[in-house]
Amino acid sequence: MPQIIKNDLRDIIGKLVSVSDLSRGMASKIIQNVGKNKEQYIVVKNNKPEAVILSVDEYMELMEAKENLELLQMAQVRIKESIPEEILSHEEVLERYEIKEEKLDELMDFVEIE
Repeated sequence: MPQIIKNDLRDIIGKLVSVSDLSRGMASKIIQNVGKNKEQYIVVKNNKPEAVILSVDEYMELMEAKENLELLQMAQVRIKESIPEEILSHEEVLERYEIKEEKLDELMDFVEIE
């Protein structure tokens, strides 16, 4: 198990890049590695991590995962705070608001549900 930690630390150390190095011409090479090989880099300023460089695809995946986590947390709160007697079934909602299932099917082409 310690071997795994060593390798992880070596990988992390290899991904550290200083702000000074970026300004000395390494930025182009790093951006190329990020784009081609999906590598990530930690930008260090005054020996402290300040930023992370990663591909746009990876960034989008992280933002989607963050959004999904936030939605899950909201759902959990709503479930915890819900009152079972006040919960309506799908059929009850349609009936209450006089909505036909066929109308919902028509609208599905225009509504994006995540």
